[in-house]
Amino acid sequence: MGMFRRRAPVRPEPDLPLSTFQARRLYHLVADAFAQAGVVVEFFGDHAVDERGRAYGLRDLAAACATESPAAWPEVVRRHVHAEVSPAPTLADLDDATLGTACVARLLPAALLPPEWDPDAEHVTNDLVSVVAIDLGDQALMPPADALRERAPLLPWRELAADNLRDLAHRLPLHHEQVSPQEAPDEGFDVVVGESGLVASLALQLDALLDRLGLADRGRGVLVGAPYRHQLAIRVVDGPGAASALGHLADYVRSTYAVAPGPVTPLVHWVHEGLWRPASLTRDHGAPLARAEDQPSGSLLDPDRLHPEVAAALGI
Repeated sequence: MGMFRRRAPVRPEPDLPLSTFQARRLYHLVADAFAQAGVVVEFFGDHAVDERGRAYGLRDLAAACATESPAAWPEVVRRHVHAEVSPAPTLADLDDATLGTACVARLLPAALLPPEWDPDAEHVTNDLVSVVAIDLGDQALMPPADALRERAPLLPWRELAADNLRDLAHRLPLHHEQVSPQEAPDEGFDVVVGESGLVASLALQLDALLDRLGLADRGRGVLVGAPYRHQLAIRVVDGPGAASALGHLADYVRSTYAVAPGPVTPLVHWVHEGLWRPASLTRDHGAPLARAEDQPSGSLLDPDRLHPEVAAALGI
């Protein structure tokens, strides 16, 4: 007699990026967190609705939990629900000193912002912009540029935001690990992840972040992936292994971008002296520019599709 029975695979929850068991646990944790705030909610697939009819989306929270260990879920849910039920402050509620220390540069997809949001926003790439946000820890404000200037016309918003982000690059809580194929350790890259939604934005202060990680641009730039707001993937261009690593990095960034909350960009960029050049393509535009598993020597599938400066840096 067999003493072990093979269990059927757990059915994915159709409305959330979780298994059915995980979704039920999430609903339970969310219900408890709302109850502690005096709010009763009912669940409808990918959102919850309170007694007043207000809806609370759960997809981003589910995706965030899916990247955490089960033990971390209660705290992740508590913080999320607390931010949902707490009244959001306005610019008028904050004094100039608080605004000066809380403003920070944030990296965002340009498609998220209407053109009138900040006509002078710095375009990091064709698809990414750097804007001024107000980071208050559990909450963040994203006021239009005109609202910032009207609230405190004398504050040098962009300069303060850049300085504050550089400071965060040195002290923001981060988890850092190296990822590489077992058979080819030189083809790996570094991953940093954190609870703050500003982790991806640290790419705007890359030198400070590299210094903290014990890395440095060796004069040939850095490959940078920012798949979602809580994560960066980095590879210093330091030799032949960097060209081979590009394929692994492109696949990692693209797959993470597809499932993580707060997606930023599915592309890997080559960053050198403040300039960002694309070094990979989305699935809509074909395969990544480089795939180490297809090219053992680390050469590109189609060198003509890569910007000449990127190709030169990678030694292709």
